Amino acid sequence: MTPLPSDFIEKIKQQFPAEASAIMEAIEKPAITAIRKNPIKFKGNDFANCSPVPWAAHACFLAERPSFTFDPKFHAGAYYVQEASSMFIEQVFKQYLTDKQALRVLDLCAAPGGKSTHLLSLISEDSLLIANETISQRANILAENCTRWGNANVIVCNNDPAHFKDFENCFDVVLIDAPCSGEGMFRKDPEARTEWSESNVKLCSARQQRILEEATRLVKPDGILIYSTCTFSKEEDEMQIEPFIQSEEWESLAINCETFSEVTKSQSTILHGYKFLPHKNKGEGFFIAAIRKSANFNSGNWPKVPKKINYADKKVKALASKYITADQPEFIVHQDQVLFVPHEISTAMLGILSTKLHIKKFGAEVGQFIREELIPSQALAMSNHCSDALPAINLSYDDAILYLQKNDMPSQGNYKGWHLMKYDGLGLGWAKLLGNRINNAYPKEWRIRKQENN
Repeated sequence: MTPLPSDFIEKIKQQFPAEASAIMEAIEKPAITAIRKNPIKFKGNDFANCSPVPWAAHACFLAERPSFTFDPKFHAGAYYVQEASSMFIEQVFKQYLTDKQALRVLDLCAAPGGKSTHLLSLISEDSLLIANETISQRANILAENCTRWGNANVIVCNNDPAHFKDFENCFDVVLIDAPCSGEGMFRKDPEARTEWSESNVKLCSARQQRILEEATRLVKPDGILIYSTCTFSKEEDEMQIEPFIQSEEWESLAINCETFSEVTKSQSTILHGYKFLPHKNKGEGFFIAAIRKSANFNSGNWPKVPKKINYADKKVKALASKYITADQPEFIVHQDQVLFVPHEISTAMLGILSTKLHIKKFGAEVGQFIREELIPSQALAMSNHCSDALPAINLSYDDAILYLQKNDMPSQGNYKGWHLMKYDGLGLGWAKLLGNRINNAYPKEWRIRKQENN
């Protein structure tokens, strides 16, 4: 394994003199895999031999890492493979946001989607999440993972933080999982060791400062900013947040950790920060702090719904409603696709269309109607609002893998038309049945590319 950088070792010795040896020893041990279950989709006793992640209600550590690629339930969005320490954001919501409904939440550096899908499980259906990623390719992965999770109250976009100027003082919660030097991932990702340097720490620190300057403007009065990194560096952690507390415009929020002995409180004298050190917990290195904006500000104005919204006409709405289970669903047409927007947050979601954000995913795509026939979208198959009354076929494991590989499949009976392909009751995607032949409509870019080991 690649040795730890000597400058990093000296830095840890200075920062954690009593624990440095234990930290170094723990970093050299194998990483432990954790998953977080989708509370809507996950059923059954899969992963029954796992141990719970103490700070996340639906998460657990696995005894060994299985082949997730060849588990159809993984592709159906029944669970997400996520680093356990980063799930601690759940405690901020449980301790400070449980009594607040209809939240407007921004995950500013969201790819690949672990925290975004977690947020979707924490917020109510009448809340809205905007999940953003600056790098286009990573934004595509983010959109895919949010689609698999199945919620419709999410917008995925691909923008620089500076592009959110229309949302000043508008968000109840802004989460920044900041790009960092990756010290906390040395155990899980040995490649990160080769990329680490003091100059990279300084570069990341400057980038984090710029992101924070943009993000703090977006938090509404009495709103909360959550800042996290996967590093131990004070330059990237405490020193990024302390200036805001010193300004007296922000309040540092203490998180009750009495039942979490794995968590180390920051040594900062003015900030409530929390570190996850590898010798104390099964997760990787992580830092988190939450700060609340003073109420002595004026709230911002959420963008208004533009006058020109291409709402679906009565005929299309009637057809689309057969595919969606929701109260008073809103349907709009965008680039020939029919999109479902939950009624409870339709105004907030549609207001995004008046901004200059580059949107990758908006609500839940239903599909395209051609001569009253719906060409269903992959997002509909994944959606938690997809109607149970639609024609569906529950596949065997072997057939489900063939389907996910986008291979030819054996006949499923003398059925015709579009059918939802399911595994253990979970939607995987669509296929058009033509009697003795099946047209596999699983997205080419999502397919399993490797072969399963026998």
